[in-house]
Amino acid sequence: MKLSQECTGTADFLIRSRLAGLSAFREFVTGSIGRAEFQNALTAERPEDWGLNEDQFNLATRLSVDDESAVDGMLARLHSDGILPKSGYDKERFAQFRDRVAAELDHGDHLTFIFPEEARLLYAVAEITAPARVLFLGSYYGYWAIWALPAIAAAGGTAVLIDPDAEVLDLSAANTLRLGYAGVCTFVCEDAVAYLEREPTGCDFVVLDAEGPTAEGPADRRGKAIYGPLTAVVTPLLRPGGLLLAHNILLDNLTDNNYFAGRIAHNIKQFTEFSRILERHYDRALNLPTSEGTGAYRRAVQDTG
Repeated sequence: MKLSQECTGTADFLIRSRLAGLSAFREFVTGSIGRAEFQNALTAERPEDWGLNEDQFNLATRLSVDDESAVDGMLARLHSDGILPKSGYDKERFAQFRDRVAAELDHGDHLTFIFPEEARLLYAVAEITAPARVLFLGSYYGYWAIWALPAIAAAGGTAVLIDPDAEVLDLSAANTLRLGYAGVCTFVCEDAVAYLEREPTGCDFVVLDAEGPTAEGPADRRGKAIYGPLTAVVTPLLRPGGLLLAHNILLDNLTDNNYFAGRIAHNIKQFTEFSRILERHYDRALNLPTSEGTGAYRRAVQDTG
């Protein structure tokens, strides 16, 4: 079975729709077989036969079967580790907002790799922390940021979405306007390091999902290595006890997947400077096993910069 049509929107929808005809995948998402058994079954398949690239194909083994239960477990860990003051959030309100986003948000021709449990996680964390000022570094077209906006608005807070791509920021602005949250957002089309050096205003929550160029510029700005310079400049602005939530912290191989073993080795190298800053300035850290990996870090309460 080969699907050739293009799909825009979420990678989760793309993967699930393309693999819907694979019996092992149906058994996995319905809980009939476990993650490891599905991983074994997938080794007999080829990504191109299912209309997926290698990354999308292997991400199927990391999908959340039940995003609500998965996030419940993550929030419990964040609470017990002292990163969050509590673990509960309004699930009914989240479900209502999720339906609105599904119906009204415009993805344009973009594909987001924010998965359902990652969207729910940010919604819940924002509700729990009620942040006053949030910085989104590498906001892209705002899909992940959208999930925090109800809580930011309810707290009377503000959000700054920063991305060097004007086209995606325009789409982000249109989406926040459509969903009724444009009033709490500022959109900055600029390199985030340069902006934060020029506008050093404090914040209590940082959401990090930036991506540097892969083959040009300084080595510490390529790919996810950009997390080092960004965290270096934003950490002094984050209040002690404030939260940093970072995407693509894929450091755990959930199924002994060979593809992800390579990605993890690459990530460890890219995160060298990022990890050094975390060790020095953050007193709580937790890597969460979301589809793309999410890191949660609390700036040290006694950290003076």
